[in-house]
Amino acid sequence: MGFFSLKQVCGVCEQEVGLNRFRIANKEWVCASCYKEANLKKLGLNKKYIFHMTVEDIRNAIHTQKENKRDLKAFNPTKRVGNFVEFDDNNKKWLILSTILGKRNKSTVYNYSDIINFELLEDGETIISGGLGSALVGGALFGDTGAIVGAVTGKKKIKGVCSSLKLKITLNNIYNPVVYVHFIETDMKKSGVLYQNAYNAAHECLSILELICSQQQPTVEAIRHQGQTTSAADEILKYKQLLDMGAITQAEFEEKKIELLQV
Repeated sequence: MGFFSLKQVCGVCEQEVGLNRFRIANKEWVCASCYKEANLKKLGLNKKYIFHMTVEDIRNAIHTQKENKRDLKAFNPTKRVGNFVEFDDNNKKWLILSTILGKRNKSTVYNYSDIINFELLEDGETIISGGLGSALVGGALFGDTGAIVGAVTGKKKIKGVCSSLKLKITLNNIYNPVVYVHFIETDMKKSGVLYQNAYNAAHECLSILELICSQQQPTVEAIRHQGQTTSAADEILKYKQLLDMGAITQAEFEEKKIELLQV
């Protein structure tokens, strides 16, 4: 049936829809209500992307939005950085506050484990970066406020005005792999208090993100212990097979098992 046929059914809710509908993949349709509930824009998807989405994709998007509403309701911030970011360390979740008065009611809640890496950009240039598997790097990490560009760009002349300061965070999310925290979006003098406050807030966020990532990375001792545990389990399995074959007694098996687990 063509687009102007009124007798179409939403592939998600299976209700009949009128002309206010959206075409998706496999020549199927989604009603305006389900489209709104999926909130693709919040997932970082533009309107054109819907043509490539299946009914299952739309259902997953709706499920994601419902989960986010529950996460927002349960979100209890233990740390807030200005009107920019909040962290719930008890539940290992975080969110970016809306730019209007720092509200969270329309924010997306992310897990600590979603964070892959991050970098602070000033006027389009990376000045500090870090994340899983890497240490926090950047010549101005411990530098004075206002000197952050010069510390990493060497011979480049230090500008007296900053037009953009934002934190780019890469996430483990195929639909929305990158989010930004905007600290400065208009011209500010680096010698001014507003710039200093924004820079300090960005620096605080970087420190927290670095701490989160470092806590997620297994320590050398943990890896060593995991290897020992695996090796012990393999050895115990071997002795269990000998026990089943009658090659050793139950007492000998128990004694060997205790010995291996104490290593």
